Amino acid sequence: MKKETICIDCGKILSKDEIALNKKLIAKNVTEFQCLSCMSESLGCSVEDLEIKIAEFKEQGCTLFL
Repeated sequence: MKKETICIDCGKILSKDEIALNKKLIAKNVTEFQCLSCMSESLGCSVEDLEIKIAEFKEQGCTLFL
């Protein structure tokens, strides 16, 4: 069984898109991840802004979001 990835700040189980966004915005080799809520606080933006970025990266064909 695959180990679930959790947010380092709040412990929420992360989705594939949340993990991919961490890799895209922070670093591809990042080993600790944040959920959208915690990442939005860290980056000073809204969760909706991050969801828009996920959609944009998917539209661009970014392979992290497959």
